[in-house]
Amino acid sequence: MATLAYTYSENLEQMAKELDFGGVKSLIEDVLATKILARISDFSDEVANFESKYGKEYKAAANDFEESEENFQKYDDLMAWRFAQEGKDYWQNRLKDLGNVL
Repeated sequence: MATLAYTYSENLEQMAKELDFGGVKSLIEDVLATKILARISDFSDEVANFESKYGKEYKAAANDFEESEENFQKYDDLMAWRFAQEGKDYWQNRLKDLGNVL
């Protein structure tokens, strides 16, 4: 299996350097970091909206839901909130892993 170093041309490396990326590896890291940060931002906004709506963090809201009467709207919100929280956590971990990948 070819490594990253062998899969792109010298011309591509030169273009990346001319664009102040320092090379293809830096370009890839920059693009990945930018995309990951955008996802973190999107999930963070959604989490913040639910925290504002309910005045608490996800775990506290989930505990309150378990102790209250059934409410389908709150259940739907809780599921969307959980997805957003897990997505935010996942991409924050992937951002930390980025340095180890390349």
